[in-house]
Amino acid sequence: MLSNDKAFPGAWQRALLPLSLLDALEAGPNHGYALERMLEARGFSPIKGSTLYPALVKLEAAGLMDSIWEDGDGAPGRKVYTLTGTGRGHLAAQRELWAFFQDAVLRE
Repeated sequence: MLSNDKAFPGAWQRALLPLSLLDALEAGPNHGYALERMLEARGFSPIKGSTLYPALVKLEAAGLMDSIWEDGDGAPGRKVYTLTGTGRGHLAAQRELWAFFQDAVLRE
């Protein structure tokens, strides 16, 4: 996590949220709250549900992830998201583009 005096600018967080969600799902299926915690551990400010869940819905509608409802075993159920093959391909392409962007920004 970034130190308290450093944080990603809000515009960066909004722009990178979809890519970061796909990246977090590469490790395996997970639910929204766990994904939020993973991104916060990576330096994101707390992500509101009103930002997180619409992003997940858009990624699913684009075919980049799937979801299933998981029983809560006495607790409320939750939606678990999984990266699709299309999502993996998209993530790989976006990583290449990110590397190109990073090289362009850091070029001396």
